[in-house]
Amino acid sequence: MLKSVDALRRSIRGPLEDACGPQARMLTAEVHGSEVRGLALCPGRVVRFVMDDRLEGLQVVDLLRLTKASRKPAA
Repeated sequence: MLKSVDALRRSIRGPLEDACGPQARMLTAEVHGSEVRGLALCPGRVVRFVMDDRLEGLQVVDLLRLTKASRKPAA
């Protein structure tokens, strides 16, 4: 599929920014046959992504999402 790390980053950057916003940063990326899998940091969340040549799209799943506190202080 891809032969260099720079080419891998360039191919993922656009779809990742479309899915998560312009502040998304790729942490890891691994090539598994025709798929590229990895982790990325987005504002307020950590996501896992999978990009497949056949699907020509990026699938994103939240692994960790920051939320606002729902508890009120006791005092």
